[in-house]
Amino acid sequence: MANAPTPEDLARLAAHTERRIADLGLQYAEVARTAGFSDQTLIAIRNGAKVRPTTHRKLEKALLWAPGSVQAILNGGEPTPLNPESIPPEATEAQTRPDASTEAGPRQLQELELASRLLGATVRELGLSPEEADEAWRQVRLNIERSNQPAKEDEPSQAGTRHRAG
Repeated sequence: MANAPTPEDLARLAAHTERRIADLGLQYAEVARTAGFSDQTLIAIRNGAKVRPTTHRKLEKALLWAPGSVQAILNGGEPTPLNPESIPPEATEAQTRPDASTEAGPRQLQELELASRLLGATVRELGLSPEEADEAWRQVRLNIERSNQPAKEDEPSQAGTRHRAG
């Protein structure tokens, strides 16, 4: 059985977590949501608190670290960042839409990471709250879904045509 992490080990994990979040250009709420745990859990990690091993695995996925990276940090080592070419499909499930394929290729993963960074930078630039950002992303998704729907044959071909009830 592994030794319990010391406060120094947990402080190293906190520092590595902060650095990785900054390197990826992510927001804290984004990391927690991607990992599938609460903001409070991420705050606990950032404050050097002990969390469950299952939480460590979720953190590794959210921060695109290889499995075992958190334990390596707690043992005094370094995390292993995943290269897009080596990211297994299960490591990207939380970063893709629920209905998106988990068989994304390296280029798709790079594009998703770039899109995430650009969207995060835009939110920061505009000074949006997390709630405002969520609403903006919801509207973008709706627009994307609408644009991907095939046109019905019985609908007018002009996008702006509306009929009033009368």
